[in-house]
Amino acid sequence: MDTTIEVVEQSQVGQVRRLVAEIGHSQQLSAADLGRAALVATEVSTNLVKYGKSGSVTVSPFFDEGAVGIQLIAVDQGPGFADFEAAARDGHSTGGTLGIGLGAIIRASDLFDSYTAPEQGSAFLARVARGRTAPRETAARIVVGGRRTSMRGETECGDAWAHASCGRWERICVVDGLGHGPLAAVASAAALDVFLAAVEADSPETIIRNCHAAMNGTRGAVMGVAAIDVEAGRFIFTGVGNITGMVHSGFEAKHLMSTEGIVGHNLRSIRNVERTWSPGDAVVLSSDGLSGRWNVARYDGLQQHHPLLVASVLFRDFARDTDDATVVVAKDRR
Repeated sequence: MDTTIEVVEQSQVGQVRRLVAEIGHSQQLSAADLGRAALVATEVSTNLVKYGKSGSVTVSPFFDEGAVGIQLIAVDQGPGFADFEAAARDGHSTGGTLGIGLGAIIRASDLFDSYTAPEQGSAFLARVARGRTAPRETAARIVVGGRRTSMRGETECGDAWAHASCGRWERICVVDGLGHGPLAAVASAAALDVFLAAVEADSPETIIRNCHAAMNGTRGAVMGVAAIDVEAGRFIFTGVGNITGMVHSGFEAKHLMSTEGIVGHNLRSIRNVERTWSPGDAVVLSSDGLSGRWNVARYDGLQQHHPLLVASVLFRDFARDTDDATVVVAKDRR
């Protein structure tokens, strides 16, 4: 699971660097790769101390089509960048430094993406891959990223999510076990087991009905399942309970409607909701741990970025620490 460190003063820069070293060793990164990861950790954290507001760094291992390594997501609610390209050039500084930090982060990273807007904060995604190995080229046209966290004070998260490719379908599932803590996590895990075992012929409605049968005896959950057939241009969604979903297509944002009920306990009439799917479309699913009426379309240009960065911006702005929270973004990269 991801580990997040709030970074507001200099000692926390060292915390991030030590965590990066620990995860890097577990991923068998070379000394050179560990050095690159340490540089990224130091620079993104130092930037948060100097310029960020309510900043944090989330660190985790990553696995992506044969590439493995370490991933850092830095977010803040600071002043943002008026001109990111200028800030990324060596020698540019607003803080009396040499002005090479942002450029160094980009050069040391094997994947780097950022989103920033004046007075709306910044978000950085940086990956350092073992041996600078790029992900394998695949036929998959859907790229997915998600963020989740447990309620403050809990060690287990009752939310869960998964992405699975099965025949012509790319499927995404978000599940929120009732309550929080270990028993909620058991319910969510039972749902994901069924979701991951689904065959190509199973619709989202069928998957949820199968989850309902398998989750008898658990706390139950609310959940949503989306399925995308890129070649046929089809999108199907079935949701139960307060899972929020939205499809973004061009300048349009369409809400996905769920039905009332609890999977595993009280499953009322449910149905598949179908719409067209086009190149560049994106779907966002979240649990009720995200507050407010989030909408990717309200962020100028955000949809063009990596799904994990999109999820991180929404997570920064809407996740509550009084509940488990999950947001998943799936994007057509054509």
